[in-house]
Amino acid sequence: MKNIKKLGIKYIIAFAMISGLTTNLFAGSCSSKLFSVTIDSKLTVGDVIDNLADTCGLTVIVKDDAAKKRMNKKLYYVKLKNSTLKGFLNIILKENDLYYTLQGNVLKISYLITKTFRVHYISGQRIGKSQANVTIANSSNTAGGTTGGTGGGDNTSKTGISIESNNEFKFWKTVESEVQRILIGAGDGSTHYAKTGEGWTGPDGQVWEYNPLAPIVNPEAGMITVTGTSRQINRVARYLHTLSKQIKQQVLIDVRILAVKFDDSTTTGVDWSQLYALQNFTVNSLAMSQKNIASYTFDAAQGITDATFGAGAPSSAKVVSITGNSKVSEVIKFLGTQGDVKAISSPRVMTMNNQPALISVGKEIYYKIKSASTASSGGGAVAAEGETVDSVFAGILLDITPEIDSSGIITLKINPSISDTVENVETSGGARDIPPDLLRRQIASVVKIKDGQHAILGGLIISKTGTKINKVPLLGDLPLLEYAFKHEENIKTVEELVFIITPHIIKNDKSVSLKDLGYSKVNEK
Repeated sequence: MKNIKKLGIKYIIAFAMISGLTTNLFAGSCSSKLFSVTIDSKLTVGDVIDNLADTCGLTVIVKDDAAKKRMNKKLYYVKLKNSTLKGFLNIILKENDLYYTLQGNVLKISYLITKTFRVHYISGQRIGKSQANVTIANSSNTAGGTTGGTGGGDNTSKTGISIESNNEFKFWKTVESEVQRILIGAGDGSTHYAKTGEGWTGPDGQVWEYNPLAPIVNPEAGMITVTGTSRQINRVARYLHTLSKQIKQQVLIDVRILAVKFDDSTTTGVDWSQLYALQNFTVNSLAMSQKNIASYTFDAAQGITDATFGAGAPSSAKVVSITGNSKVSEVIKFLGTQGDVKAISSPRVMTMNNQPALISVGKEIYYKIKSASTASSGGGAVAAEGETVDSVFAGILLDITPEIDSSGIITLKINPSISDTVENVETSGGARDIPPDLLRRQIASVVKIKDGQHAILGGLIISKTGTKINKVPLLGDLPLLEYAFKHEENIKTVEELVFIITPHIIKNDKSVSLKDLGYSKVNEK
């Protein structure tokens, strides 16, 4: 071992030279050496780098003022044993939050670095908006002005009901805010600074060495440019990597919407407790006095222990958790023992993680709105009438938002809504001139299930009144004599809608086939 002492500086750096190394990590003369170093408390980072530059023949460039200040930081005690040149620089520079590059014999040191990250996501923001708007009356009155007098006035009145719900997903704005939050933290992430005047100060009054710049976000190009310390850039890189991996996950949601029809008008719907008759099934239930289910807790040993509810009028309901190995077809067979089962719809939709998927099955009912206005001027009054066409939706709306955690468990936010007309809206005289009366039922639920498991929602019951006609063929259609050969009976039926929702996580390296989308046979021509 060879000891080298530099005059005028009280420290010792000992180099252990191993000439058998063949890997040329750097072009300098020290690329094939191992360093055994002991540094006392009188030296700064700059002193060590100066001695290293003299020993290895390096050219040192300090690129910013903050780096120069950090080079004056004292090293209280450092001891290395058989370290490579790269390991030596990492201990001296990176541990003091300094970034460096070594190309040939040129060593560049900086405190701040700028790096551009690519994030592949659509530009703009996604807004989910649902609105129920019924205008019952609309009138306006316009008065014109006279020469030399005052101007006219406009008085518009509108009567109606409007219910609106908005769901905004501002991806790029949220990412910009979160990256900025990372950048206003100290290099080790322990202290967050706040802007005061022209600078940034910590909770104890300490002043930061530089004023952090806001990230430059370009949604159209999918780029985020960040300036910060080496540690901050690494933290931003880890955050964006995790974010990109999470948002790129996709979920294929298989939905079965079934209607179970009961002839008994006094029924309370499907008796879910009879699912015990199926093999390998466990049923847990919890009676409630509230319509809208927000969330519930399920334990394998105790079953459903508690539930929270959203806003809504009290109503008899029950939340059911079903676990087992039976197929959906067996569940449908079970529903067939309760009543007549009819498939309403079987949609399959693919959506990205934390993005809502909307399924709509129903019809738009249009109606006219008449309006009248009167305009007056110096020459008299002029009356004008007009009509506008508006619509309301009657049917089934299903809003599903999946969220995948790191262990593959899927959290589903499920919001089914059913709206139906109180009376038959079909008229023989033409278009309607008033909006129809609607009856709406809704459930809001949050459940956690594994990939491929089924979430079953029931309890949305609709009561309908109709007429059942029994008649003799041909004779029951004869004028005047038809009532002698047919019988009409007013009946009341009860129908319960059942949703069977099955999510499937699509792996990043897997392409979606037609079989995954539910098509078992495809005819090729």
